[in-house]
Amino acid sequence: MQEIKNSLGAFLSFSVEDTMLIASLFLKFVKKGQCFTLSGDLGYGKTLFANQLIRSINSEISEVPSPTFTIVQTYNCEIADIWHVDCYRLKTSDEFYEIGLEEALPNCITIIEWPEIIENFLPKDRIKINFSIADAGSRIISYVLPPSIIL
Repeated sequence: MQEIKNSLGAFLSFSVEDTMLIASLFLKFVKKGQCFTLSGDLGYGKTLFANQLIRSINSEISEVPSPTFTIVQTYNCEIADIWHVDCYRLKTSDEFYEIGLEEALPNCITIIEWPEIIENFLPKDRIKINFSIADAGSRIISYVLPPSIIL
């Protein structure tokens, strides 16, 4: 598996194991205040990716349920608390404040699925990850790193 060496790029995932390995590559960017946004249609691998990234950050976390119904799942971590957010069920961008995300962004590691509805509230220096389908059902996992990240 290749490393992340450019500010934008893409990986091709042929399996669950590939997606998990790709997620682990983003561990080197984890720090307090870092935001990861995960975009793509249902069933494209966002939650699997988030699950593996969270477990890579803190190997003591064994279960990472999807936050689809709870909207936010939080995890303790030595670096900073981890907030796993799923905005799929949000109706308006104002709900951003109701879930307390404005306070979490600078103080926690945030992993946000379906970020489009709160796009205007998110930091400019976030890591954007997009999931799409390639031929034969494989996944394209593309990313854009902000200029603030030096490779």
